Amino acid sequence: MSKQTLRSILGATAPMSLPKTTALLVIDFQDEYFTGALPIPNGPQALKNANTLIDFADQQGWPVVHIQHVAPAEAPIFAKHVAIHAGVHQKPNHRLVQKTSVSVFASTDLADQLKKDGITHVVVCGLMTHACVAGAARDAVPAGFEVIVADDASATRDIVVNDQIQVSHDVLHNAALAEISDTFGSVMRTQDVLSLNVQ
Repeated sequence: MSKQTLRSILGATAPMSLPKTTALLVIDFQDEYFTGALPIPNGPQALKNANTLIDFADQQGWPVVHIQHVAPAEAPIFAKHVAIHAGVHQKPNHRLVQKTSVSVFASTDLADQLKKDGITHVVVCGLMTHACVAGAARDAVPAGFEVIVADDASATRDIVVNDQIQVSHDVLHNAALAEISDTFGSVMRTQDVLSLNVQ
């Protein structure tokens, strides 16, 4: 019985390069996950690595898309603490896309925007790994994009469902990355993304 990912069995290999037609998606680095109701233990480190990717994308001339989850004013989350975290390296030439669904592709026209710009590949990072990051990775593939998820530039939180189901943030993070790697795209650490040849 093979424990390889399905993608590996089907012949997929780790990327050695990325084209100039790559975009960086920076998902939901918002105050809710830092000072709001949904604190993420590894959030600050993920943000640091995301900023490294942002700076790299800027150097390469890739489009950088900041994604922000928004909710009605009376909502218990993503209302009061909806702002993009002040530590994000956001620049005037970057794009901001607001979403109302887990996957940015489900409630926006981002796929059409990227295709109009000639984008073929996306590097994805953000919060939370198992939710909005995984959702974007899943939906990007049928939309026609090659996907890399930056492992250490993403993070998630501890979840308690009930007395029987309690999942720590690191286990949930790794499980989400395994799912992505199995069927949707490549999972790489930030420094490995930076080492790819951009053609």
